Amino acid sequence: MNDENEGVAIRLWRDRAQLREQERNEIQARLRIAEEKIAILMAENDRLSTENARLRAMASPDDGSSRTETELQMEALKGALMSLIARPADSLNS
Repeated sequence: MNDENEGVAIRLWRDRAQLREQERNEIQARLRIAEEKIAILMAENDRLSTENARLRAMASPDDGSSRTETELQMEALKGALMSLIARPADSLNS
């Protein structure tokens, strides 16, 4: 009887460990998705900031601090590249 109780306890322990591992894997998958969404939103935010700056420069062309169109495009490109660099390497392969 004691061996049977130990067998049941071992199976229960194994089932609980497997359940915790599944929960951990699901949380990690959700975390990767959230990180990807954050990277996308950051890139979009950078793009919109650059577009706002471009529109402000067009609205006041006499402003000495306004940047040229090429500088604005370079800033937009930099923001897009930085968001790709910030992404985890495993999310780029999936």
